[in-house]
Amino acid sequence: MGFGYLTLGTVTLKPREGNPKPRMWRYPNDSLVNSMGLPNDGADRTAVNLSKHKEDRAGPVLVSVSGLTIEEFGECCRIMEPLADGIELNISTPNTEGVKIFQDPAVLTQLLDEIAKVRTGSKPAWVKIPPYFNDKERENVLDLVEVCVKKGMDGITAINTKRIQEPRASIGTGGLSGPLIYEDMIRIVADIYNQTAGKIPINACGGISSGINAWRAFEMGASSVQLYTVFIYEGPGIVARLHRELLQLLESSKSDSLNEITGTGLR
Repeated sequence: MGFGYLTLGTVTLKPREGNPKPRMWRYPNDSLVNSMGLPNDGADRTAVNLSKHKEDRAGPVLVSVSGLTIEEFGECCRIMEPLADGIELNISTPNTEGVKIFQDPAVLTQLLDEIAKVRTGSKPAWVKIPPYFNDKERENVLDLVEVCVKKGMDGITAINTKRIQEPRASIGTGGLSGPLIYEDMIRIVADIYNQTAGKIPINACGGISSGINAWRAFEMGASSVQLYTVFIYEGPGIVARLHRELLQLLESSKSDSLNEITGTGLR
């Protein structure tokens, strides 16, 4: 289809049913709200599935992992990393009670120390951060980013979904994704790029649905972009269209690669 890599998951150590259904709804402006709660088969069964296809994969596959304790997180990472091309640590899902403890910089520091013990080598590890909407939240998330830089993480995924009230969900809330969070994502990507002076790659995730959307994310400091909601609404054709639009923009800019665009909108 033309994706550069896939992120699978999120996977937890033990199987999870997730939150009761229904747990996903279409919203205006081609957006979605989900209240999934990390349903998955658990690390052991997912490892079996991945091992069957490890040799015939056409491109990189990263695995998103999460847990409710440092030990769960670390064990899940230990099982999944040998079968993946990289790991994304999901500390920011808004639909699973308990994960939020890792949004404390001190606790994240402990988690990353544990992850360092179980990592086998040079495979990249990313951290997926939550969005923020006031000065206090901004300060906290940027502190998390500083922890990631200090501990040698290979990238930041910005952002996870925005928690909103959703009376149809069993837990009363859900995570908003799609174009309705695009401007929040752009704002946060720019903040992270400025905060770190571009020292850590940023994967822009949130509401990207066109080449110009992706281009603007690169200009604000992103090194790659991720798609989810638009893929549901438009199907696999979105990838080829986004590629064509990016190539046209690249040609118009007289740049040789997207790497040359990263951060140029902030200079």
